[in-house]
Amino acid sequence: MRRIEVVATLRDAYTFAFTHLGGIIGLIWVPMVLTTVAQFFTFQRYYSSFIDAAVAANPALLGASLLTMLGYLVAALLLYAIMVVAAVQLALGARADGAIIHFSFGPLEWRTFRAFIGLVGTGMGLIFITLTLITATGLPPLAGGGALLAVIATAFLLLGPRLILLLPAVAVADTAPVLRRAWALSQGNHLRLLAVLVAAVAPPFLAALVAEMLLGVQGPVMSTGLSVADQVAFAKHARQLLPLACGLSFLISPLVVGLFAGASVAAWRALKDEAHVEIVA
Repeated sequence: MRRIEVVATLRDAYTFAFTHLGGIIGLIWVPMVLTTVAQFFTFQRYYSSFIDAAVAANPALLGASLLTMLGYLVAALLLYAIMVVAAVQLALGARADGAIIHFSFGPLEWRTFRAFIGLVGTGMGLIFITLTLITATGLPPLAGGGALLAVIATAFLLLGPRLILLLPAVAVADTAPVLRRAWALSQGNHLRLLAVLVAAVAPPFLAALVAEMLLGVQGPVMSTGLSVADQVAFAKHARQLLPLACGLSFLISPLVVGLFAGASVAAWRALKDEAHVEIVA
């Protein structure tokens, strides 16, 4: 059973991300712009619908915006597949650095997109089952929300590291079914992959979170303890600062994609059965 070295994997990921940051930006800025624009208009509609639903005490008014949110999720997964494939190819040395503009959707992007859909579909299936059980048992809202969060956190900790981290490299550089191959390769490395995933992806998001806190960017809070006026105030505040939130997301995206791709390739390189392939750094 092969083992990955956490420190070496993180070193390769950070070296790749910072050394090739300019190249990563050139490869992903077009799909990232599309993702950011879609994010802005989708969440702007959601916040407006949220305000209308809260004032009218009619959750049904959120229906259209939630469908729009679902469409945005699918589009975002497709665009992120384009970004991730390009970054992984760069990490593998299969793509030259220095691209000014890039937008391509071929077999590898379609394969990665399908894997993303399978991963998200699994998560949504678990959430649906949990919500069904919560409804059937008649748990109060606070207890039900806690149970849902517990299931999501447990599923991420148990399944996420073995499926998420290796997914990009397996989708691009392998031929076997992506999720099945990622699960097989990651056997015996759950805690190591969890450490790599957290250490590679968490820092940029924590930096963005701190920036959001300093800028006062907040989202609406759905809670039985808040009055309608407070919920509306949160939603209006979030809608007002939505351009800043989307801008922060756009700024950290090259680093997040670079670290994710670099860590995925480094981990796949350590675990795969074939001959050694160096990550470009």
